[in-house]
Amino acid sequence: MSSSVHELRVRIGAVEDVIERQQEVLRDLERQRSNIQTELNALLDPMARLPPEISSEILLQSMSTTRTWDFMNTVLRVCRSWHDLALATPSLWSTITDRGIP
Repeated sequence: MSSSVHELRVRIGAVEDVIERQQEVLRDLERQRSNIQTELNALLDPMARLPPEISSEILLQSMSTTRTWDFMNTVLRVCRSWHDLALATPSLWSTITDRGIP
């Protein structure tokens, strides 16, 4: 009986090793998918195709009628490129009113 217990423990260890390797493969595939999705999003985002100066001006013009925190909060949540653009455009932040601040 002890040899079968030992055998089963060895088999469990072998299966756990396979699971660990497969989990690493899965993590790598998920990273690849994320990178590809980011690349696809950049290609599909019309703002990403514009020079940052023009994109910033578009945001500034959009904000000319809506100078609220709600507007900026929305811009920050659209996507990573809009978030980064908004944070890199100080003039967007100098004209915000306190309406809509939670």
